[in-house]
Amino acid sequence: MKQLIILLICCVIGFIVTFIHVGISRTGRVVSKLQQEVAVKEARNQYEQLEIARLSGPQVITSFAAQELGLVQAKPHEIFVLDAK
Repeated sequence: MKQLIILLICCVIGFIVTFIHVGISRTGRVVSKLQQEVAVKEARNQYEQLEIARLSGPQVITSFAAQELGLVQAKPHEIFVLDAK
């Protein structure tokens, strides 16, 4: 009878240890997946920051204004300043 109780206690302890191990493994996989998602989003964010910097340059804006909007840069002799008095 004593051996049966010891065996039962060992089985319960083994079940608890297995259950804890499975929980830790699941948590590790979730953390790993979230770390991968963070890395992807950080890389995408860095790419977007570089695109913003590239597209904000004066050459790109001038080129867009000329090609898409048909605007041209005014020559200095074409600019008149009016006093608002």
